[in-house]
Amino acid sequence: MSIKVTLLLIISIISANAQALEPHIAKYQLSINGLKIAEEVRTLHQLDDQYFYTANAKTTGIAALVKKYSVAASSTFSINQMGVDGANYQIMELEDSKVKENYSIDMNAKHLQVVSNLTKTQPTVRTWKSDPGTIVDPLSLFLALAHNLRHTPDQTEFHYQVANGKSVEQQYYKKTGLQPISLNQQQLTAIKIEKIGKGDRLEAYFLPEYQYLPISIKQVKNGRDYHYQITNYQPNTL
Repeated sequence: MSIKVTLLLIISIISANAQALEPHIAKYQLSINGLKIAEEVRTLHQLDDQYFYTANAKTTGIAALVKKYSVAASSTFSINQMGVDGANYQIMELEDSKVKENYSIDMNAKHLQVVSNLTKTQPTVRTWKSDPGTIVDPLSLFLALAHNLRHTPDQTEFHYQVANGKSVEQQYYKKTGLQPISLNQQQLTAIKIEKIGKGDRLEAYFLPEYQYLPISIKQVKNGRDYHYQITNYQPNTL
């Protein structure tokens, strides 16, 4: 076998291993301080080597009667040997049909920068510098963790550059153990991940049977307890 053929074979194997995330639809329920207030649908599409991830959330039940609030976010990224690498992130928040927040950014890890796009609530172009390495956004962050948990099972600490349209943050997470859980009348074992360092406290539980996706995300922010709980998961064949 020639060196060229060997290299091509190695590259193809590495590329196949890198493209681990499979298109899917996951539904979550959001509770604040134990009160169910919203539902969210997250959908992952793939086109060649690009991924397109969307999240659409809206208030439900009593919360919707008090105030109609919705969030639509999208993330475009690819996967390389370093993991999930973001290209674009957009988010729009509506409150009673009026735009409350609207951010859009382009990420370029190769040139170590993040650039904002003009929107209604972001009227000027801003640029942030990043460190060497990949860049993710608040939406693709948990897919980046899922990818790393699947491909580097012995890794216990994770570092991500997270661009959210307001800054580029260095965030650190740690695998802290396994957690028995009950889901759909099944007893399963999830991987517990905790955010470490300063900032809001966060813990998430990732399930190998669900592509290592988070099935539960708990966060304490501004004195409130937020809880995302998966309610449905299915492959996306479209």
